[in-house]
Amino acid sequence: MFFRSIRFRLAVWYFAILAVILVFFSGGIYIAQRRTLSANLDNALRTHATVTRGLIEFSAAGRPILPLPVSPGNPNQGESFQRLFDASGTLLFDDSPSFGAVPIDAKALDQALRGGEHIETLGAGTAQARILTLPVVHGKVVGILQTGQSTSEMNSSLHDLLLMLAVGVLLALVFASIGGWWLSSRALAPIDRVTKMAQEITGHDLNRRLNLDLPDDEVGRLARTFDDMIARLDAMFQRQRQFTADASHELRTPLTAIKGQIDVALTRTRDPAEYQRVLTAVNHQVDRMTRLVGELLMLARSDAGAIPLERRPVSVQNLVQSVAQQVAPLARAKGLDVSIDPGSPPTITGDQDLLLQLLLNLADNAVKYTDRGTITIGWLAQDDVEIFVSDSGPGIPADQQERIFERFHRVDVARSRERGGAGLGLAICKWIAEAHGGRMSVQSSEAGSTFTVTLPYSGPLPPHS
Repeated sequence: MFFRSIRFRLAVWYFAILAVILVFFSGGIYIAQRRTLSANLDNALRTHATVTRGLIEFSAAGRPILPLPVSPGNPNQGESFQRLFDASGTLLFDDSPSFGAVPIDAKALDQALRGGEHIETLGAGTAQARILTLPVVHGKVVGILQTGQSTSEMNSSLHDLLLMLAVGVLLALVFASIGGWWLSSRALAPIDRVTKMAQEITGHDLNRRLNLDLPDDEVGRLARTFDDMIARLDAMFQRQRQFTADASHELRTPLTAIKGQIDVALTRTRDPAEYQRVLTAVNHQVDRMTRLVGELLMLARSDAGAIPLERRPVSVQNLVQSVAQQVAPLARAKGLDVSIDPGSPPTITGDQDLLLQLLLNLADNAVKYTDRGTITIGWLAQDDVEIFVSDSGPGIPADQQERIFERFHRVDVARSRERGGAGLGLAICKWIAEAHGGRMSVQSSEAGSTFTVTLPYSGPLPPHS
């Protein structure tokens, strides 16, 4: 668990990245310093060779002579040397023995005899030298001059630099590892707090919140997002519990009525007309339960996203006319008129059966709760399509209008039950509207109510429809 922890992995990544950066940075410094020291050594060699070549004298036969003493007390012995060759490659002057065993490169001599210069590093250890080979010209190439300079000082400087860089990198990585571990621990400490508090929150304790006082960074946003998620889960569980309680209560009412009717009928022998009355009452309650169970199943499937929408062009005019024709008999039975308030003939994209169910629910409610007057169904097509159902009923109190689309909510519980309502119709209407990208709204007063469903506008109806 320790090696799989984010804290350990962050520290390792921090160590690895810093190690790569320091290695490349130190390597760059070492290479740049080596080039600088090598260039300085080459420049010193060329200056020394120029001075030494100016000291060369020539015999009457044109043979070069270097009049330098070879003295054991020379302070430059062991640091530099000179060699002088004639045109045949014969060694005329050499003070390199005091320097060490430095080999002679025949290729360098041949290049100098052809008039070129050659610089290279030869030897090993303390006898390693940087050697410049160049021609001696007296009308023509009459000799070869070699000047060598010890590389021990340069190598020593590079060795010291390499040692300093290595020690510096190791110390930096050690302190960086400690610092990286401390920083990762400090950065992840709030996450540990979130984890511990989250483990203490259960399905029966969703009212608790983290409420951590954290800055607006990734961890702070995580904690606040977690609180928001718990709040949503709490609200969802509360709705689920309320839904279960309301559904149980609504189902208990018709079951109690059925049980009561049957018990009364079984207390004594009755005539066929009485049994028929009981069966009729039982059948009414069964119909109510069937509608209620169907609505509950539909809402449950909608919550689970298990109701697919068959989207296709739908004529609003045909939809409204179909609804008006279906509710007209119920309206006439109560002495109500059903009228259509047409607008321009638009088309919308959606599931025609679900949209028909939505408008039928609204129209059926209007007929149920209106005792006299007119039911008006119409539409307006602007940026969106608004389909409305208006009635001349008693209206909805202002304090109830915001809750009218909640599940099992009824303005008048007694009257709703008498008319077979369970308080789910408007909730289903709201879901259908939202599933089509629309919304539901209501405007109500003592003169009546108007329910409006607003849906996205697809355009004018095609001619073939």
